[in-house]
Amino acid sequence: MMDNILSKIKKFVKERKEKFIFIAVLILVSGFSFSGGLIIGGKILKRPSLVIEKELLAQLGDSLVEIQPQNQTNPKETLFVASSKGKYYYPIDCPLAKKLSEKNKIYFKNSQEAETQGYQFNENCPRE
Repeated sequence: MMDNILSKIKKFVKERKEKFIFIAVLILVSGFSFSGGLIIGGKILKRPSLVIEKELLAQLGDSLVEIQPQNQTNPKETLFVASSKGKYYYPIDCPLAKKLSEKNKIYFKNSQEAETQGYQFNENCPRE
């Protein structure tokens, strides 16, 4: 009896072999496409906003007025720091923050200010 069932299954699979292969390939291709889309889409969505760190110039009439960046506050009044060349911000006392170049440091009074300017909190440093 068991041999009869097995032979029927083999015959069924043999007759529809091409359809099984097509379905298996279709499932694999769909799975890889979906996974690739998630990976690429995730990377695009996690990118921080573009932050312009250089001094901005605004033309008002015939004269040029220099605008100072808002985040250049007194370091003693700040809790967070970031690099103008990076995308992360750190607590001021984090060991990673101390490795940032002084000329590239940007200071923030709070995390909302840093995130508004497109920086992400570096999870390797403890929060306040």
